Amino acid sequence: MKNKLLTLAAALVLLAVVGKFYAKPVMAQIRATLTQDVDQPARAPFQVSIPVNINNFTQTNVPIPAGKRLVIDYISLNGAAQTSGAYIQPIVLVTASVAGSNAVSYYFGPNPSTTTPGQYYASYPTTIYADSLNVSPAFAGYTPSFDSFNVNISGHLITP
Repeated sequence: MKNKLLTLAAALVLLAVVGKFYAKPVMAQIRATLTQDVDQPARAPFQVSIPVNINNFTQTNVPIPAGKRLVIDYISLNGAAQTSGAYIQPIVLVTASVAGSNAVSYYFGPNPSTTTPGQYYASYPTTIYADSLNVSPAFAGYTPSFDSFNVNISGHLITP
């Protein structure tokens, strides 16, 4: 019994000595893992509202700070569109380019209001990366006589 107690005591002393030299780096690594920057997206928030309409049927540039990349988390659209034809589907194009690659266009076609004809609304959770970004109106169906939207973009900036 005495030998077992001495063996246990020796093992505890050995663990204490080893722990003295290795505990700090291991604990520092554990601490760093537990306190990662999980709220980083909230530290550099980005929001912009862009008006687009049939009168400026061109791409509207969205300025992104130099040396940063925009990560779009959410897009919402609200506006109106009318046509003298049978139907119209207004569309908003969000065109993004990353790391000098070719631009890619994302199409967002809002649903018509069920209570107010000609009014359109939509909200889209999304993930789009952009070093450069443009927004423009488009449509499907008959040519609009009126097409005007607010495009609200929410996201965060990161360093690529």
